[in-house]
Amino acid sequence: MNKFLKLQLAFFCLPGLFAICPALLHAQQYLYTNDNIQFNQGNNTVTAYKVSPKGAVTLIKTYKTGGLGSDGSFFAATDIASAQTASNQCVFVSDTYTNDVAAYTVNLAKGTLKAVAHSPFKSGGSGTGRDLVLTVSQTSGKLFLFAGNPFSSTITSFQINANCSLKLHKTFNVSGTPIGLKATPDGKHLITAYLGQVDSFNISATGGLKELGPFSAQGAAAGVEVSCDNSTVYFGDAASDMQVEVFSLGSNGKLTELNNFTSTKAVNSNNVLLSADGKTLFVSNTMSVPPAISVLTVGSGGALTYDSTTSLKGGNQYALGLAESKSGGKLFVVETNNNENIGVLNVKGTKLTEVPGSPFSGTPNGFTSFSMTAVPSHSCK
Repeated sequence: MNKFLKLQLAFFCLPGLFAICPALLHAQQYLYTNDNIQFNQGNNTVTAYKVSPKGAVTLIKTYKTGGLGSDGSFFAATDIASAQTASNQCVFVSDTYTNDVAAYTVNLAKGTLKAVAHSPFKSGGSGTGRDLVLTVSQTSGKLFLFAGNPFSSTITSFQINANCSLKLHKTFNVSGTPIGLKATPDGKHLITAYLGQVDSFNISATGGLKELGPFSAQGAAAGVEVSCDNSTVYFGDAASDMQVEVFSLGSNGKLTELNNFTSTKAVNSNNVLLSADGKTLFVSNTMSVPPAISVLTVGSGGALTYDSTTSLKGGNQYALGLAESKSGGKLFVVETNNNENIGVLNVKGTKLTEVPGSPFSGTPNGFTSFSMTAVPSHSCK
């Protein structure tokens, strides 16, 4: 390539870097954590991190959310979410003690955050310091954010605007305490776990919810994952051993249990995440000593087969929330106890290997579970 052509390409990309050359920006991996600072220790914060190609995590900056954090958290709760509008990458962070949601735009060139006008936005329900669980849905060409309010047993629907601001739609009463929350990839249904029963909702074109359950589960269902073809739902259970319940999801949105997988190879299973290719299911073994991540092979008809368990290097940290890179080559793990850490593992098929230097330091919060999202992250689309 001659020098003139190189200059042409450079100038072609620079003026419209965000719109014309998004692949260059999305090659950089970022992580964002809802630090869940305990409410009596000051304002809650969200922290931005940069991840190197080898998996090393470095701090970018910590930002105040404008609200108060946690009074204790459920292990499976995910109090942070991200979304891509037509013009912005967004990050949403819940303040569980002040019952609101902070909204930010992401500078994809630097990983920095900027709070949108009027943030934080009231959640329309109550978590009373015990999590406001977040998930994003793209339904009928519109983006919605759903917030599960455990204390009031409600779910609030927001429309996500192009600038990442939130417009409150409505708060809906539900049949239990929403701990796990996940929208299906096709945007038609919202799935919840009540730390016992499970539930599903039809999502309307305006972000409305119609409850279809609840449905019985054999264990204390907590974490939620949905297959990319929208046919199968996996619930990670709070259990003395490892327990994952598998349900089919009908076109009408109703859940039918297919399998109750149990194993004594590891302890607890609050959080579950499918690999990028959908062939394996990662399970965080919160109460194992040392904490660990198990890999289950996904089969047809809801079948799960135990493959392996990888112990983490974080000492007595709890292994909690899971996230993965867009390609699926990196798995990120929330580790929390007296210190808040981020574990990073290379993924090659069913084999997990913790990267050198892992776990990496997070923001101390006073012994409370924190949440994490990856940008960019794996997407079914």
